[in-house]
Formats: sequence, structure tokens, C-alpha cells
Amino acid sequence: MADILTSISAVVLTEASKTITGKLLTEDQINAISKNIVGRYFTDFLPTSQKELEAEERISTAKLHISEATKIIVGLQDDLEQQAQKLDLLAKEIEEKKQIAERYAAIAQTDKSTVDAYKAEIEQAIQKTLTAKSEEGKVTRRVLNLVGWSTTLILGAFLGAAVQIYLEPVIKPAHTQPSDIQPVLKISP
Repeated sequence: MADILTSISAVVLTEASKTITGKLLTEDQINAISKNIVGRYFTDFLPTSQKELEAEERISTAKLHISEATKIIVGLQDDLEQQAQKLDLLAKEIEEKKQIAERYAAIAQTDKSTVDAYKAEIEQAIQKTLTAKSEEGKVTRRVLNLVGWSTTLILGAFLGAAVQIYLEPVIKPAHTQPSDIQPVLKISP
């Protein structure tokens, strides 16, 4: 509350002094405004001190170093992310191989007699299944083979008889056909 009263009294005193003196601004306010105006609009034309020039050079150099460092850091982050991904893949592969190794270790721990018993049982089951499959349709296959064999025999006999009946009178034996070539007998001494 005291702050509010102090603020109000400062404003009232400032306004009272303005109306009494006829000035809108105090000397301090005029100096502050003129410094800001001169500083804002004319600083480019005023000579700068050596310290300010060196400070600006250091700032520009620092900005360049920061931008280069940022590029290097971004490159390192990308490399680290890629390596992290590769490590994740390797970790997954290692886990899979570990599970496979554990499974083979469990298989290796089973005793040989148990494995041989399972093997013999599976072999017997496969033999029974194959025997049953071979017995299925055995009679049908034999009948079809007999029909095929009989058909082949009858067709062969028919074809042989047809060749003798139809083609033999057309083809004459070699001794009845005239030949331009006379056999020559050579007697060697």
C-alpha cells in the first residue's frame, strides 16, 4: 500500500511541477530522451572505440565458432544415432542367438536313450503309414495293369497281322527285284 501511495505522490508532484513551471518534461527526462535519440539514429556516424571494435570481432568470431561447433555436434549426434541403431540390431541378434543356443542346450541335455526311443517310435509310425498307403488301391492298380498289358498285347498282334496282310504283297523280296549292281566275287590267292 505504501508503494501505491509513493507512486501516486510522485505522479502528482511531477504534474504539479509541470503546471507551475510550464514545462512538459523535466531536465532529466529531456536529457534521457536526447541521449536515446542520438544513440539510436546517429551511432553509425559516430566513431567507435577500439574496445568496441575488438568486442564486435570477438562476437563475430564466436558466432562462427558456435555455428561450426553446432555442425560438428549435429554430425556427432547423427553418427551416435546410427551407431545406437546398429547396436540395437546387434542386441536383437544376440538375444535371438542366445535363445537358439538355449534351445539346443536343452536338446543336448536330453539323454540318448530317450532320443533313440522317440526315433524308433517315429520310424515305426512312418513304416505303418507307408505300408497302409501302399495297400490302398493295390487291387485296382493290378487290374489296371492287367488291362493295359492285355490291350497292348492285342493291339500289337492286330498291328502285326495288318502289316503282314496289307504291306507284304507290296514289298517284294530282294531276289525278285532287278538290281543294277551285280555281285562280284573275288578270290584271293
